[in-house]
Amino acid sequence: MKDLLEKYSGHLAVAGGHSPLITGDQSTTVQEQVYRKIRHNILSGVFDPGQRLLPDDLAAGMAVDPGCVREALLRLEGEGLVNFQPSRGFTVARFTLDDLKEIYFLRGLLEGAASELAAGNLTEKELDELASLCRKMEECVASQDLTDMPRHNAAFHEIIYRAARSPRLYSMIVKLWNGFLKSSLSTLTLRAEETVAEHRAIYEALRSRNPQEAGAKTREHIVSVLGDLSEYWKDWLTPVEEWKADNGRIE
Repeated sequence: MKDLLEKYSGHLAVAGGHSPLITGDQSTTVQEQVYRKIRHNILSGVFDPGQRLLPDDLAAGMAVDPGCVREALLRLEGEGLVNFQPSRGFTVARFTLDDLKEIYFLRGLLEGAASELAAGNLTEKELDELASLCRKMEECVASQDLTDMPRHNAAFHEIIYRAARSPRLYSMIVKLWNGFLKSSLSTLTLRAEETVAEHRAIYEALRSRNPQEAGAKTREHIVSVLGDLSEYWKDWLTPVEEWKADNGRIE
C-alpha cells in the first residue's frame, strides 16, 4: 500500500500522497494538507453528499487561513468531489445511479487494460505479493473479520495497476476509484466471498501471464461489483431529477 491508500476508506490515493490527517504530517505544505484532509473527509463519508462546506468554518476547525480552504475546495471541484454555485457556495457532490454506472463502465475499460499490460510486467516478487494478499483476504472471510479487507483490496489492485507501467493510465484509474463515495467499504462488506473468488481468478490469470484472461477477469469483477453496488445504493443515491434541481440543470 505504501503511501497510496486513503486512510480508513480503502480508496486509492493520488501518487505521492501521505496521511490525510494534518496532525503530525510535516512533509507537505499547509495548503496540501488542508486539501488532503477535506478530500479524506469527503471520501470517507465524514461530510455527507449535498452538505455545505463553509470555508470560514472549515478553516477555524483546522486552524488555517480561509484562503487555503477555498483553494482546496476549488481543486476538489475540479476533481468532481465538490460543487460550487454562487447562491449556495461549496457543497459535497451528489451522485446518481447513472454516475455510478458511468464510473464503473470506465473502470472496466481502464482497469481491464491495466491488467492486460501488467500480465507481462509483473515480477515474481509482485506475483508472490498478490498471492499473499489473496490468502489474507481469504483468511478475513474465513474468520468473518473484514476489518483489513479494504486495505488488502486496495493493495491488490494497486500492485497490478502500477505494474502496467503507465503513469497516465494509473492516474486515471486512481481518479475513478475515488469517484464514488464509500463504495469500497459497502461492497466489500456485502460481497466479501465473491470479491475473494474474483481476486483469485484475476491472480491466476496474471500468474499464467495471460493478458486476455487477466483483462477479462478484471472486467468481470468490476461488472459484478457494479451489479451489487447498484442494488445496494439504489435507494440512497440522489434521484436524477433532484440532482438536476440542485445543480440548476434544465433540459
